[in-house]
Amino acid sequence: MVESMQVMKKLIERYDYCGAYEVLKDKGMENMDSAVIINSCRYAVNFDFYTARKHLRRLSESAQKYPVCVDLMANLESLNDGQPDVLMSELLENLKFQIVNEEYIDFLGRVYRFKEAIYKFMFIKSQLPDRNFTFQMRFLQKKEILKILRNHYKIFNNNLIFALNSYFRKYDKNTAVVDPIIKLMNSEKMNQLIELRHNSLIGHGFKGVSAEEIQRVYGNPYNVLDDFRACLMSLGIEVQRYKYSIVNELILELLAQDYKTFFKINNSSNANFE
Repeated sequence: MVESMQVMKKLIERYDYCGAYEVLKDKGMENMDSAVIINSCRYAVNFDFYTARKHLRRLSESAQKYPVCVDLMANLESLNDGQPDVLMSELLENLKFQIVNEEYIDFLGRVYRFKEAIYKFMFIKSQLPDRNFTFQMRFLQKKEILKILRNHYKIFNNNLIFALNSYFRKYDKNTAVVDPIIKLMNSEKMNQLIELRHNSLIGHGFKGVSAEEIQRVYGNPYNVLDDFRACLMSLGIEVQRYKYSIVNELILELLAQDYKTFFKINNSSNANFE
């Protein structure tokens, strides 16, 4: 049991919910509360919040009353609705996972996605300042934004980032907030980081990415998270930190209980745990 718990703890600390769930499934523990939360998390980290929420409803009545589980269900509801505070916070958490697991190509993909998302957010807020914003709005689609830029501002560049840069440079009045963000997003270090992405497998090439290359162009990868977090805060987006660290603490607590229950039912000599 001790060895199995150590393996599970390591998997969960690395946010490897797929691996952790497979271990529990192999032991026949997939219906226990710890496994239900792990299963929900493995969908959530892939941004399938609908399925994550559906699986979380399979928790026992007692587990559903845990404050962390109550908060997690509410969080998944908001994510499914595209609320900017929770969705951008989730994206930052996702970026952290890639750093922890040294998955740097995926990390660069998330960086590019964040840059695009924050540009879209700033643009739609400038166009519809009194409208309740969600990432489910049809105005967030690339074709809708480009249509607005063509019809109202005579900006015809089909590259979304370049087109929005033109808009903010020529027309946006909220310069005190937007300018520092635009400056960061177009900084030499950010451009070099994006160039690493373009040359990788998820861009236009086959070049690998190492921690040393990211360090060379931007410094510590966690600096990217700090800079992005500062951008969000300046836009009034409340960043929610440590969501999965808090969830992981509960998983490990429930896991210890579930192991004891499972052993008691199946006897400590069960071959699956040897």
